Amino acid sequence: MRDLGHHTIFLTLAGSQAHGTAREGSDVDLRGVCVAPLDVRLSLFTRFEQHEGPLDAVLEQQVIERLRAHESASRGLHVKLECVIYDVAKFLTLCATANPGALELLFADEADWLLATPAWHALHAKRHVFLTQQVQQTFLGYAQAQLKRIEGHRAWLRDPPAGPPRREDFGFPEDPAAARQAHQQYRAAQRRWTSFVTWAERRNPARAALERAHGYDTKHAMHLVRLMRMGIEALTHGDLRVRREDAEALCAIRDGALSFEELLAEAERLTGDMERAALTTQLPKTVDTATVDALALNLMMAVAARS
Repeated sequence: MRDLGHHTIFLTLAGSQAHGTAREGSDVDLRGVCVAPLDVRLSLFTRFEQHEGPLDAVLEQQVIERLRAHESASRGLHVKLECVIYDVAKFLTLCATANPGALELLFADEADWLLATPAWHALHAKRHVFLTQQVQQTFLGYAQAQLKRIEGHRAWLRDPPAGPPRREDFGFPEDPAAARQAHQQYRAAQRRWTSFVTWAERRNPARAALERAHGYDTKHAMHLVRLMRMGIEALTHGDLRVRREDAEALCAIRDGALSFEELLAEAERLTGDMERAALTTQLPKTVDTATVDALALNLMMAVAARS
């Protein structure tokens, strides 16, 4: 989208920089929200949902000094800087479905904000409208996805595949039904091999060293525990705590404080805690869609009026 910087209403630090778990070598992730102009929003041929890539030059000029002044982000600027900016329609849709990444953006600690317009302040004031009982499913689901990756990578660490699958290993019998099943198994084995090769080639050296030392991906473990704790806190207290007071403990998990068996036990315990928190939470079951629609409309009209 043209003139992205002029249409952005919010930009903040995200990831480890926002959680308080960044360390030497951590890169800088930025997330933001923009309001696409009316001609783009109503176009029959142009579709804009988000920008992924380098930081817009206009935005960089606006936020670079704040980045340089930020205690942890300033150390990561030379490593890598990535930026994702959502159109407000997609952003609010994600928030309304309790998407963990979108809610973390909405509830980001103000100390990590880089750019915040009056339109964002108005939206931020209504942020608790988006906290619902759905956080149990979404935060738990994201945590379970981390566990699945941990288990998959652990299997590769312990018993890496010897090579790509061969068609002849799957037999391919003459019976059509059995042949289809064999073909599906072969394709699944191909996907697993491709995933393994991609993982092996793209592993961060420091992260790979942690995996070898502890037998599993400890960074995924840190995110697993963080996501579960955040979900429990949201259900219990009605708030989302993005900058983590338990950052030191989370970093210890990333450094291998838990054995694989201890991690599994902790994940099971936190799952139980989340289930119990969901039984007594005061959060509504889902968002009030009329409220969200009105909020989105008012925000878009207010931004259009100032343009």
